[in-house]
Amino acid sequence: MPKSSPIEQARHWWKERVDSERYVVSPTESPSAAVARVLRQEGLVMDVAGKRAWILTAERPLDRRATFLANYWPVVDLVLQRYRPAALVGVNAIKLHLGDFSPPEELLAYQAVNQSDYDLWLEPGFLLRLRPHSADELENLVSVDAPGASKIPTLAAAQCLLTLDEQQIAQAIEPISVWLRHLVLRTPELNHATERNSRPLILKRLAEMASLLHNEALASQLNAAVRRISARISSPSRTGVGTRIEVPELLRQSGRSTGSPWLDEQAIRLVRQRTEIEELIGDKASRLPTHPWRTLRANAEQGKANDAYHSTTMEGYRISREISDAIIRGEPLPAGPQDRKTLEAAMAVQGYSSAFNEVLAKVQKKAPIDTDLVLDLYEALFRPAVDAGITDTAALRGWRSTSVGLRGWRYVPPNHKKVPDLIKGFEQFMSDATLPPITRALLCHLEFVTIHPFTDGNGRLGRLLMNHVLLVAGYPWVTIRADERIPFFKSIEQAQLGGSVKTFAQFLWHLIQLSSQELPAKQRGRRKR
Repeated sequence: MPKSSPIEQARHWWKERVDSERYVVSPTESPSAAVARVLRQEGLVMDVAGKRAWILTAERPLDRRATFLANYWPVVDLVLQRYRPAALVGVNAIKLHLGDFSPPEELLAYQAVNQSDYDLWLEPGFLLRLRPHSADELENLVSVDAPGASKIPTLAAAQCLLTLDEQQIAQAIEPISVWLRHLVLRTPELNHATERNSRPLILKRLAEMASLLHNEALASQLNAAVRRISARISSPSRTGVGTRIEVPELLRQSGRSTGSPWLDEQAIRLVRQRTEIEELIGDKASRLPTHPWRTLRANAEQGKANDAYHSTTMEGYRISREISDAIIRGEPLPAGPQDRKTLEAAMAVQGYSSAFNEVLAKVQKKAPIDTDLVLDLYEALFRPAVDAGITDTAALRGWRSTSVGLRGWRYVPPNHKKVPDLIKGFEQFMSDATLPPITRALLCHLEFVTIHPFTDGNGRLGRLLMNHVLLVAGYPWVTIRADERIPFFKSIEQAQLGGSVKTFAQFLWHLIQLSSQELPAKQRGRRKR
């Protein structure tokens, strides 16, 4: 039997791994240098992590960033295997334990293979810092299930605590506070960790934080550990708690937690974002004119075709403005066979038209932002696609039942099991009567797309919900143009990754002001005709 050529071997090798859903592999798995050369030349693999890992690829042209982000955790998993025993530590490990799988731009890991510091670029902009540590301190590791069927090793909880210095805590106060508020430690595990790594100042700092967070059991454990290993008790001025380290006020005031870490995280995030927006806008919102419902409705209906086209195409649907406008007018699609992509886009516009009308009907009734409203809009948005047979009926049965990723973006939405709780927290926040209307509108959009409760349609629904809030408050409909997609989405991701909400708020506040300024001119123009 003739021997297969390198290109035949390469394609067979590639197909075997793709069929078994192994998309990240070591280059050492290649059967020969000739096959490896063919795999690279044919674009079947993408070198990452300094050529220590391959990501199997198939798409043309290759979106390198999107491909890397989709396989980030399997790449980390594979690289850490080379340095075993190795584990993520500090804030990176804590975020994984909290279920935050958004790829960080910098990861810190301990390894016991050698005594050298090593910085490895996984891909431009994404750095893995490997620091030497003794094998003894890496003996009790915990694996966290991450996207891509990866099992990421981290230090056990007690050991993780001992890696947190003051700077790390101050820079990541929200996730660390949430973690400490809910953390339960086994005393033998803590004793074992402190025997190997005696750090009384860190333990005392964390004990003071745990007490402020109403986790008295953890505070007692940590204080007992301090007394056991040190005769000197650090003062608050040394620990920095209450001065250099400020535990979120909401968690200090809310008593002992009976909820979940993700609800605490959501609550403190929303309070912080509310404060940022109100500081940015200040009393300028009070000077913005409001309008009667009749005027707002006429203006919205006048701009419906424009809004439908932009809100749909910015989500990746490809449809001409002429066809989109015709669908909004209720005209049938052009005669003849339609390919699936064209039909999907047409049904998306038709669904958006229905959901747009639903928003106007709900605003007239002053319906609150709640689950009923969200599900009604979702039904309207996807009913045409379901009836056309291009979307399964299961899509209309409620919240998503799987985890999802956002192609090309770092932010990873929460696990689907958290969605019902997060939606309840969203409803509760939206019902706060003290929330200023502009702040309510902006955070309604941002929090909805952050929760990402459905597998599809979250961006369009978020914009519809935002406009519902604006109309109820007497402000005109706001359209975000498709050509503004990238800066707008970047501002959302910045806020979702724990950064400032300022860029997102400035973007929308500018559009809200423009819409308000343009409305009188539109009304004058209509009267002249």
